[in-house]
Amino acid sequence: MSVKRVCFNCGSSSFVSDRSLGGKIVCSKCGSSSFKNKSSSFLKSKKFVFLVIAIAIFIIVI
Repeated sequence: MSVKRVCFNCGSSSFVSDRSLGGKIVCSKCGSSSFKNKSSSFLKSKKFVFLVIAIAIFIIVI
C-alpha cells in the first residue's frame, strides 16, 4: 500500500529522488522537499464543508 503524498508548495504528486542531495525526495515541478500526506477522508475534504453550508442555507431559506 503506497502513501499518497502531495507537495506542500505546488500540490503536485510527482516526486523524484535528487542524487545531488543524497537521494532526498523532492518535487519534480518546484524542487521543494516539503510534502504532506493526501487526505482521503470525506470529513476532512472541502466538499463536506460546502455541503454543510449549502444545507444550512437551504434550511434558513425555508
